[in-house]
Amino acid sequence: MKLVHTLLFMVREASRAHDMELSERCLKSLEKSTYRDVVVYNQGCMTNEQLAEYLKQFRLTFTIIGDAVNVGIVAGRQSCFNHIFRHMPNTDFISELHTDMIFAADWDSPLVKYLCENSGEPMICCGIVTDAEVIKLYPDGVDTYFAKYVRNEIGRGLVHPCVHRAQVLKAVGGYDTRFLKGQQGFEDDSLLVSYHYYYGTRANWVPKISYNSVVYHAIGGQRFGMDENLYSNYAGLVSQYGAMGINVLSNVHINPWHIEFFSRNFNTMAGG
Repeated sequence: MKLVHTLLFMVREASRAHDMELSERCLKSLEKSTYRDVVVYNQGCMTNEQLAEYLKQFRLTFTIIGDAVNVGIVAGRQSCFNHIFRHMPNTDFISELHTDMIFAADWDSPLVKYLCENSGEPMICCGIVTDAEVIKLYPDGVDTYFAKYVRNEIGRGLVHPCVHRAQVLKAVGGYDTRFLKGQQGFEDDSLLVSYHYYYGTRANWVPKISYNSVVYHAIGGQRFGMDENLYSNYAGLVSQYGAMGINVLSNVHINPWHIEFFSRNFNTMAGG
């Protein structure tokens, strides 16, 4: 398979109607993708049988894993990766999707094309818009809306959705749950350091965004303060990569929050 998508699916009882509405927009728009195989991790609160029945309405091919338990982003996403590595070994590329996204038609093709043409890149992100106006235009007006932001440009940055080169993702191990013990937070950063080291300091790899593809992500690129899970994963990140890994992150990021956070912590660790 050229590309397999991964999606963490969670319906919260307290916001069931809202969560189902999000997932329906996400999956209905995903039907317009070039590649339509999706590994879904069931985070709850439907059983796998109920989820399978719900997913029948979409013109996509699903593989459901998980047991309707919210294991968090790190463990859930890594389980999707591991399933693909073991059961879909011919997969070239793996995406990371979220249910609060709305996709343009064939949004994944430019990303796959970029990775096929650039063998030294382990991943590529697409451009995102966060304006809720997209929801009002869904479904018929979204492609026209997204087209206004599409341009033939590659820039620096890390956002979701992204597409990984499966061979490199497998080589670096993905998200290492031995260190990242919290449900979420800093997992992307751990992967950035892994990729940076995989290609070596001489290559000075940084994450990139292709604006040849643009989608909607409601909360893309935001950081919501430091709760217990985030602190736990930050401690794991430090345990895994040490001060030099934190220094790498202060240089590969372009977001001011990340630069300040990682620079300050590296200086503290270095005794500055």
